[in-house]
Amino acid sequence: MSVTDLRLHFALVACSALFFLNGCGDAPTPTPKIVLPAETLTPTRQIVTFPTPALGWSIYSRATYQIALPDSWQEVKLQENELKDAIAAAQDSNPPLAEQLRTLLESGQYKAFLFYATEENHGRITRNVSITRWTLADTPDVQGLAKAYADALPNVVHGAKVNEVQAPLKINGIRAAAFVYDVSLVDNAGTLTTLRGVQYLYVLDAGEAYLVTVTGDAADEKNFMPLARQIATSFVGVTP
Repeated sequence: MSVTDLRLHFALVACSALFFLNGCGDAPTPTPKIVLPAETLTPTRQIVTFPTPALGWSIYSRATYQIALPDSWQEVKLQENELKDAIAAAQDSNPPLAEQLRTLLESGQYKAFLFYATEENHGRITRNVSITRWTLADTPDVQGLAKAYADALPNVVHGAKVNEVQAPLKINGIRAAAFVYDVSLVDNAGTLTTLRGVQYLYVLDAGEAYLVTVTGDAADEKNFMPLARQIATSFVGVTP
């Protein structure tokens, strides 16, 4: 996958994280191709560190990555039948969650995710986290890639406002970039809602890239932001 394709894919992931309220508005607007310089890297393997989870948090570990979540969060299995079962189970006990999962299923967006989890609450906006992965055709400059993505996001996700970009970063020994954005949408009840997205891009030395996206209510910024950053920075990816 080229850097330009990856940039557009990031925006689609941002869109899918918000999709359950009222879609992403207009169709994606084509953006000019951005050519980014490749880094000149010494071919040494990254040394990653695995952070100790906070008390009351659990580690979700897979062959090539792990992430930690509070015990009040639950993983959503992404096989079609299991997703249907989760929707049925939440239909009466947690209608907002059921609606969110139904939209993921019907739109097919769940197929893009390696991992998906939600907070076990009954609020109007259900906090969630997703992980996606790509294989890059080249090794991009993380700072240049972050700028290209931030510039493109408002054009691809209608109404998105990028509040913060941090790059380059080093998190758990991995090159990274961080983004914070808001999207204002009208939900099915006609209520104006602003969602906050917190995304961390991790670029491994072998060309693997992971994007961790945590979504919640922008109005609850004081509580949501520290939690979202703690979840996203608990991530560790390794080269297969």
